[in-house]
Amino acid sequence: MPNDALGTGLILGIESSCDETAAAVVRRGTETLSSVVASQIELHSQFGGVVPELASREHLRNIVPVVRAAIAEAGVSLAELDAVAVTQGPGLAGALLVGITYAKALALGLGKPLIGINHLEGHIHAVLMEHGEALGQGDAPLLALVVSGGHTHLYLARRSGAPESVAWMYRNVGRTVDDAAGEAFDKVAKLLGLGYPGGPWIDRLAPFGDPAAVPFTFSPVKRRGAQARDAPEFLFSFSGIKTAVLRYTQTHGMSEVIERRRPTTHPLRPDPDVVRACVEDGTLDRTTLDLVASFQRAVVGSLLKQTFAAAEVFGARAILVSGGVAANSELRRRFLAEAARCSLPIAFPSFALSTDNAAMIAAAAWPRLLAGELAPEELSATPQLRLG
Repeated sequence: MPNDALGTGLILGIESSCDETAAAVVRRGTETLSSVVASQIELHSQFGGVVPELASREHLRNIVPVVRAAIAEAGVSLAELDAVAVTQGPGLAGALLVGITYAKALALGLGKPLIGINHLEGHIHAVLMEHGEALGQGDAPLLALVVSGGHTHLYLARRSGAPESVAWMYRNVGRTVDDAAGEAFDKVAKLLGLGYPGGPWIDRLAPFGDPAAVPFTFSPVKRRGAQARDAPEFLFSFSGIKTAVLRYTQTHGMSEVIERRRPTTHPLRPDPDVVRACVEDGTLDRTTLDLVASFQRAVVGSLLKQTFAAAEVFGARAILVSGGVAANSELRRRFLAEAARCSLPIAFPSFALSTDNAAMIAAAAWPRLLAGELAPEELSATPQLRLG
């Protein structure tokens, strides 16, 4: 579909794959006019993780007011939209269905096209919408690391078809064989009596500890049989380090201090003043701080090693890092330093677009709208949807 055949270039994106109800209006895949997110962190923090049934219920409560807020913030009308885009998967089945059912009804009522988007592709476009022009074009692919609480994947991304085409194609060249990196952050934080989500807590606490205090190591993950003879694949594994942290707490007699800390640790995102107070009053002891710093250093090191090895093997012209863990300060610092050492461009999304949001869904839908890739009437949730 040529650009001039579209009236406004406005797409309403809807995201409900996990515990964030989000809506956004984006013009032509790059200009965000609004981005509204209703978070469920406070609800799920009391359980130390997302409860699927509760997440679905909250999406039902939030979807209408969130979409209305996004339209109002953008200063447009529903009639001005060129399309409605919604996350099809991967994610929680019930949560996805809330967004899809609403999006299908809205698109039908407005007589607008509906576009189903892979959540992982959305994370890649969270970077492309902000840094696409700076990354330029070329025959060599981009390498995208999508790293969050539910995903740790490496993708080769390249434009398809003619040079002027905006369509993208993806090839999965790396994955975790067990826990996602963000999942490991959350589980280790819970194990240590810290708040949920765990990633921000560990990120805030790590600078107070010694990252060399606990020598965590990662064994190479080997493919077996016929898979090992296929094209190169870069594998991650984070279940082992989670178990190593548990054993460390047991052998160092940390159970009592961890249990004593649980009722007092702030349950939401850690404010710097709260963290500093917890360190100063001894709520967070030296052993815990050293363990946190060492854990983070090891996880970030594994992500860095595999990502830059893959970039070299596949001749990537640049690296993109997206997903909730992309907001981690040590990850950004070390990836930027390694990219500079390798003279390889690297880009991250803004912090607001690192975690789940709907602007990335609307951005990913733009090239699909231009290509006429619309959702079928039978569009439904695909919890295990793959990309590439």
